[in-house]
Amino acid sequence: MPSLVVLAAILLAGALFTRFTFLFLACYLIVALIALAKVWVWRMRKGLRVERRYVPRVFLGESATVTLHLSNRSLLPIPWVSVREALPPKLATHDALRRVVALGPRSSVDVTYALPGSRRGFHRCGPLTARYGDVFGLFGETLLIDRPDFLIVYPQIVPLGGFNQPSYSPYGVMRSSQIVYQDPARIIGVRDYQPGDSQRLINWKASAAAGHLLVRKLEPAVSHEVSIFVDLNPASYSRQWRDAASELAVVVAASLATHLLENKQTVGLTVNGLDPEYLGGARVGLTADVKRLVGARYPRIALGRGRGHLMAILDVLARVELLEVGAAADVVTAGAVGLAWGASLIVVTGQRSPALLAALVAQRKLGHQVTVVFTDPSAATLAEGAARAAGLTAFAITGKEKMDVWRVGRATA
Repeated sequence: MPSLVVLAAILLAGALFTRFTFLFLACYLIVALIALAKVWVWRMRKGLRVERRYVPRVFLGESATVTLHLSNRSLLPIPWVSVREALPPKLATHDALRRVVALGPRSSVDVTYALPGSRRGFHRCGPLTARYGDVFGLFGETLLIDRPDFLIVYPQIVPLGGFNQPSYSPYGVMRSSQIVYQDPARIIGVRDYQPGDSQRLINWKASAAAGHLLVRKLEPAVSHEVSIFVDLNPASYSRQWRDAASELAVVVAASLATHLLENKQTVGLTVNGLDPEYLGGARVGLTADVKRLVGARYPRIALGRGRGHLMAILDVLARVELLEVGAAADVVTAGAVGLAWGASLIVVTGQRSPALLAALVAQRKLGHQVTVVFTDPSAATLAEGAARAAGLTAFAITGKEKMDVWRVGRATA
């Protein structure tokens, strides 16, 4: 464009010097062309709209379809729009999507691409830049959309065959192999009366028909109030297994929460790690800056039940990342405040630490059912033995195929 202005100035000077009419006409034509292109691009800026449409949550292994909707609300066409969309580096195989499209008057175009949900996380889509200009190539402008849009990929959910955890509640909805209490709401038949049976259990109608006393036979059942703690402090994992073992810890927690909540139990969650939502969409590269923004906050969801509560827990487990927020023992102690007597506390971590085991033993003495799971293969078996020696229920789960320890009859202290 500067060269065109210089040419117009030269033609004007020549026309004034020579008084040739065609030089004046050429100069006027170039000036009119520049003015037309400038007004055209100004109208493009007023009429161009770009919108990102997508489903913000997918499960691991699914694919998310992202649609960039470009619309022109002006009566003038937009001859070209060059779109560049930055892609999440942990999901995409290349850094950005690039497309060039044209928009007619009052028209729209969709640019669609797919993101594979190949890795759990809180993945940022964008920023998006759309450069547009006139057909002559004289003027061009760039529209930047840096609004933080995120794609949540949920962790893998491993189906559990059962959950054999002691409970002291006299009523329940989950069948139990351990007879702590029998639920009077779960009648599975009748049997002959025996001395010592409660008169409240006598089935008078069946007794009258049989001619002798019969009592209701009840099924043992439990009701769980479970608080799950996930330790994502990098110091709790060996360097060579840090990524795999911490990811497995999230899978264990997500699978437990899903199984319990789908069986109408009460579940809460505490994570000793980073929730990127605390950063407010800011791009932060240094760990020190992250800690400064996060402070002493750590993700926590109070006890609850229901489908909505499950999705809230899975949202947090999808987002959380490794970060040294605080010592695991301190976070466990703080998170267990308010737990009812007999409630279950399940801690998922990488390796044992004397402080953590001491904190868990203290919780057991307060009347809580404490279970600790170790996921770091470098020391999980030794950590399991040390925890059991301290009187805790402990498991070494170093692979997804080993999660059947929760099945009825397999979970033993």
